Amino acid sequence: MVMTTTHAETLSAAGRPAPASLGALARWITAADHVRIGLSLTLGAALWFVVASAVGVVLGLERLDSSAALVDAGALTQLFSLHRFALVFGVAAPLMLGLSLWTLPAQLHASNISLPRLAAFGWWAWLAGSATVLVSYLFNGGPGGGAQQYVELYLLGLGIVFVGLIALAVVVATTVLTRRNGQRLASIPLGAFSALVGAIGIALTLPVAIGAIVYVWVDFVNARVAFGGAGFINTWLGWTTREPQTLIYVVPTLGILADAAARTARITSARQPLRGVLLVGVGIAATVIMSSVTQQAHVFALGDTPFATLQSFVPFALFNLLPLLAPLVVIMLSLLALKAGKPSVSGALVASLFGVGMVFTGLVGSAAMHMDALGLVGTVFGEAALVYVVYGSVLAALGGVALHIGSLTGRPLPDVPVILLALTGFLATVLASLPHYVAGFMDQPANSATGYSDAGVVGVANAAVALGHALMLLVVVAFVGLVAQSRRGTPSADRYQTQVST
Repeated sequence: MVMTTTHAETLSAAGRPAPASLGALARWITAADHVRIGLSLTLGAALWFVVASAVGVVLGLERLDSSAALVDAGALTQLFSLHRFALVFGVAAPLMLGLSLWTLPAQLHASNISLPRLAAFGWWAWLAGSATVLVSYLFNGGPGGGAQQYVELYLLGLGIVFVGLIALAVVVATTVLTRRNGQRLASIPLGAFSALVGAIGIALTLPVAIGAIVYVWVDFVNARVAFGGAGFINTWLGWTTREPQTLIYVVPTLGILADAAARTARITSARQPLRGVLLVGVGIAATVIMSSVTQQAHVFALGDTPFATLQSFVPFALFNLLPLLAPLVVIMLSLLALKAGKPSVSGALVASLFGVGMVFTGLVGSAAMHMDALGLVGTVFGEAALVYVVYGSVLAALGGVALHIGSLTGRPLPDVPVILLALTGFLATVLASLPHYVAGFMDQPANSATGYSDAGVVGVANAAVALGHALMLLVVVAFVGLVAQSRRGTPSADRYQTQVST
């Protein structure tokens, strides 16, 4: 009798957690609140970061020896394409949108986001679309793929990803515009304002990409004469993963830095020096929209006459040089805010400052690449610029989490570990990017593991790039562990919430 009773109690005890776990899973799946959706996007971006950094390591190792092959030559085009997709639409765009959804209600003193069910739709559309894209790559699809049905699957998945990101951007923009609780748009935190600018940019540019996908798909399943088949997909859609379009996805990094500087210096938003100039600086990023909808790379080339040179320079300056002012203005005025308040150092400030600095470096590289005289088009220089922008956004996101997590959970992150991880992430970003800036000037071709000399500086550069991607992955894993550890700690004071007028 005793044994029977004990066995029954054991079964009952073992059976109780299952319904609770299923209930928690069901609540998460059907969630329409900003916390779960924002965290889901952030965690999804973290998983894609594993893919992006791992592919970066493989490509770096593949290019160490141009005469040997770790990867089948026929798959290299797809691997390079997967790397760009993972960086931009697997990491940068969902990470920034997820962080915005997670923190916006607290910044605006609102209870929730606007259109929460649309946000849930956007999250699930992005997840389903990105998974579809990954499957298509695994089965010889994607740009340059040889399996027709999986090339079509890639286009379908990419379109679904864009639909999801547009939906999320609409939610972010609507939240900022309708849930300000009486605040003027010019008075809201810079983090919320930059999220609005980025969201509007996504909502206006990605529909253009969806239209291009429709044209490419119709051509691909028919004659393949207008758009050139699978090998030319990036010719028509490559602008979505190139600079300066990528600035649109990472505009929230500018607001993170501005808010981190003000809170670290302990000054209120109203006392932020030259706040109007800061707003204009963030808003300048919206000029990228004009460049993106043209779907063209605007290259500056010297003409036969001064007028011809001016004709080339004006669009180049408008679409490549003007966007540089956005991160530059924010960096300079953030440093001014530190001087105007109580100069100090914090984890959020260091991570976001390095992050925006890396974004700026990537945009400078992109502008240089579009100068015909330098001869950088078609080299690994462009890949380095993209890695600078995306890894910079990841660094800034670490700062954004450190800035807001205390007010949202009551358990802020300690400054010293965040600063150490930010410094290590800065080193990793430089290793993953700067060597390819150098190799670009030495004519190492993009999207290729052959056709160049792997000796000397170029060989060292490729080894450093592989090391940089691996080191950045360790930084992200360590930061996730730091956040998980802080959740088990005791509530404590949040330094970023203590603001005084000076």
